Amino acid sequence: MNDLGPERSQSDRFIRKLLHLADARNTDIFYDLGCGIGQLCIVAVTEFDVRKAVGIELHRGRAKKAEKRVKELGLDDRIEIRNEDFWLSDISEATIAYYGLTEVDEDVANCEKKLSSCCRVVTLFLPFVGVVPKEADYPFYLMQLPFKKTENASLWISKVLFKEATFKELYQELDSDKEYQYDKVTFKRLVKERLVKE
Repeated sequence: MNDLGPERSQSDRFIRKLLHLADARNTDIFYDLGCGIGQLCIVAVTEFDVRKAVGIELHRGRAKKAEKRVKELGLDDRIEIRNEDFWLSDISEATIAYYGLTEVDEDVANCEKKLSSCCRVVTLFLPFVGVVPKEADYPFYLMQLPFKKTENASLWISKVLFKEATFKELYQELDSDKEYQYDKVTFKRLVKERLVKE
């Protein structure tokens, strides 16, 4: 299971960017997996008119804060906040899911098992290792279920960096990005397990 992320949320400008990338609209049900204080859900409902938004947050204090904010804004009829582990929660109705945490082993399998077959998944800073993003607007990557997977390292790296590059260049760029913090050991292991150097 992922460690709890920081409480800080994305700025509304970044939230709009990720919702535009996901092509959010009034027929969508948006899930924020690790919602913090609920700002993504609030913007999804108030600015993109999604039918429903669900924020799932394991940290009790953040979930309570999110619930309070939603209620104060009078949005509790369209936004649900759950204080639980999102991989243990029913997320099958999501048409858009935002995953802003660092990838761990079971994330791809959990998405494939728990999300609907045409759900759009947006990740922060990197697509899932070995999954080819449908689109990207850095720092966000859009993937759609069923996931398009590849073992071709060159293809995957080119979709991450928006250019042809080597593993060395990928790691240099990731290490130099001051906003992106990742578990290098886990990431390198996932790369080794899922991608084949050509």
